[in-house]
Amino acid sequence: GKFAHSQQYGYVTSCPTNLGTGMRASVHIKIPNLTSDGTEAKAKLVCKPLGLSVRGVGGEHTPIGADGTVDISPSARLQIQEAEIIC
Repeated sequence: GKFAHSQQYGYVTSCPTNLGTGMRASVHIKIPNLTSDGTEAKAKLVCKPLGLSVRGVGGEHTPIGADGTVDISPSARLQIQEAEIIC
């Protein structure tokens, strides 16, 4: 089969936020001091200026772990190379 591909934007995926490589490298990390209120709100305030997204351990729109574990990944995925995502 063929996949939809643009020379400018990369591969077209089912989620427009993943347009480009379709790749999202992330880490699960415990940050109890930033999640002590049971939300990822403080973590998002720290991560957003750094170009990072914070989400629950089950993916977008899922809760953070009971122990303060969150999923952190680069926000940018459009018009970047795979190496830029993981470096």
